[in-house]
Amino acid sequence: MEKEHFSPSKMIGIFRSIAGRVFYGWWIVVLGSLINGIGVGVIYHSFTVFFLPLKRDLGVSSAAISLLYGAARLEGGIEGPIVGHLIDRFGPRMLIIVGASLTGIGLILLSTVHDFFTFLLIYVFIVSLGSNAGFFHPVSTAVNRWFIRRRGLGFSIISASGSIGGMIMAPLLSYIILDFGWRNGAIFSGLMILIVALPSALPIKQSPEAMGLSPDGRPPSENHTEGSKSFYEEATEVSFTVREALRTIHFWLLTASISLRLLVTVAINTHFVPLLVWKGMSEAASAYLVSLFALASMLLMLALGWLGDRWNKALLCSLCIVPTIVAMIGMIFSQKTAILYFFPIAFAITYATAPLNWALIGDFFGRRRYATLRGIMGVGYGTATFLSPIYAGWVHDRTGSYTIVLLTFAIILMIAASFFLVLRRPSPPGSKNDPLLP
Repeated sequence: MEKEHFSPSKMIGIFRSIAGRVFYGWWIVVLGSLINGIGVGVIYHSFTVFFLPLKRDLGVSSAAISLLYGAARLEGGIEGPIVGHLIDRFGPRMLIIVGASLTGIGLILLSTVHDFFTFLLIYVFIVSLGSNAGFFHPVSTAVNRWFIRRRGLGFSIISASGSIGGMIMAPLLSYIILDFGWRNGAIFSGLMILIVALPSALPIKQSPEAMGLSPDGRPPSENHTEGSKSFYEEATEVSFTVREALRTIHFWLLTASISLRLLVTVAINTHFVPLLVWKGMSEAASAYLVSLFALASMLLMLALGWLGDRWNKALLCSLCIVPTIVAMIGMIFSQKTAILYFFPIAFAITYATAPLNWALIGDFFGRRRYATLRGIMGVGYGTATFLSPIYAGWVHDRTGSYTIVLLTFAIILMIAASFFLVLRRPSPPGSKNDPLLP
């Protein structure tokens, strides 16, 4: 009796059979995680390891380096409504391909720059233009289109992928930068983005309806009924137009809540390594704490995403801000080494609420205009995150300390926590239960 041999074609057939039984939305999550992991891991989580080498090589101040990141965030806010409209019109895949190409090529171009002004132009108008358009915004829009009941978990997975990318890329880039220079680090980053993000974007589909499917992989009737209870009783479909959403107080309160939270987390992330160096830690050791932060935030995002599908997302966001307030006050007044290790864990708890923030937009206003509404919100949080890193660098340049910065940010986070605490779901369009803004 002959033994059956497995040929490559049979293996491919088995894989396709298994893949066909998995709801395609989860493949969207996997692909989006690869894209977000490399893009956010490099541009957001790993920028801090470039901070001090750039400052030394370009001969500029901390405020000047902070301006790079702040300007990138402002540019993201300005382009947000346009990018959101383009995503809603042409689909996430097109924006990912264009954005990832610009980011990868821009990072490679940065390696040839020897003056701050040229660096600023390339970073803001090529690298950040591409990253703001091509990574989390279109990826989160794709996930929002494919899920309703599992939206929190889907968002947490793609957000956690950025932390995984940071956990891997931060120490790797730190090693490359400290041993071979930041220019080689920029080239390596650009190539990795092009190699990973572009192929991952190609299989991303526009929506479940485009494949004859329904959100969450459930029968259409289940997605539009309120008779199904359990943990998902509030996860019913809503559909606001842009005009209807903008006329609710909920939209503006959510925008303020997210903007204040990002104002602090973006600035702290940018100054993460300099902050720890200020407290007496070496640059190399600080890079490993970036990995600790990324690991903790990854695990916490998954946990909070699962919990957010079963509990009040806004209340979770409020409660999870508290540890960072405590940690920042501890960084000001404590001289114990333990605070240096508590700080990244506490910061990770607050940072891990990001997927809940973005899922709330879909929960409140639906799938139809998600990208456009998030883009409009980007004007608010883009402005906030432009100013906060520069403020932190400016204060440090003049005082040699982050004490005033941490105190200011603690107060801002208290306000953000209060806003999240009072957030409630808006009534469906046409309801008279909630007053509309004029």
